[in-house]
Amino acid sequence: MEEQDYILFEDYLSGDLSVEETTNFENRINTDEAFKKAFNIYQNFSDYLEHEIGNEDKTSDFRANLDSISHRYFTKLDIEENPIEVKNTFSFYKFAVAASIALLMGFFVFNQFTGGANYNDFNNHETLDFGVRGDDGNIGLLIKTTKAFNNKEYTEAKGYLEQLLKEDPENIEYNFYYAITNIELDNFEKADGTLKTIQEGNSAYNNRATWYLALSKLKQEKEEACIILLKTIPEDADDYSQALKLLNKLD
Repeated sequence: MEEQDYILFEDYLSGDLSVEETTNFENRINTDEAFKKAFNIYQNFSDYLEHEIGNEDKTSDFRANLDSISHRYFTKLDIEENPIEVKNTFSFYKFAVAASIALLMGFFVFNQFTGGANYNDFNNHETLDFGVRGDDGNIGLLIKTTKAFNNKEYTEAKGYLEQLLKEDPENIEYNFYYAITNIELDNFEKADGTLKTIQEGNSAYNNRATWYLALSKLKQEKEEACIILLKTIPEDADDYSQALKLLNKLD
């Protein structure tokens, strides 16, 4: 499982997914056995952790107890799964899972307690699909761009997009995804300049540009600028629910 899967688990359990996202999540639960097993472990550990934490201190005491909590949880799991033969030690696999989930749960719960927000919580980019454009002479380059971006190979994707922009510098879609790759690579001046140009235009990407400008500010730890941008995103925008979620963490 990737970290984004655990973020997805948390969003599902918190009721933060849209109706469509919830349906897709539940369909995946029903068709992907590994995904289902990981979700069940995460959900059970989340419930167990919530019970164990009680009213402990929000920071140091909580983090100090994560390891012992995870140990008790997986010992309990072993007893339930193997009531006759109880192991005295973890298997390496369960220790790794316990440690991973403990760290992830610490990340989620600590952020929940402190009200903090992290760029990596919100950079769930839509899958890029430049697709098969039969009338486009750059089909090979478009395919390479799509593959690189979706594989999070942002340096390669940026290079491909620069080639596309040489031939079509006014293409809003190319510029939009070029800005995203620059945010991911911490080229904030280039990203923000590109997004502001899109934001001030009249394309379907206006509101999306505002959202990504806000994410750029978040990654730069410029929270006040991020909040100002978030408050300008209208309710009918595609990213409004995410913007509201982020605003609640920051404001």
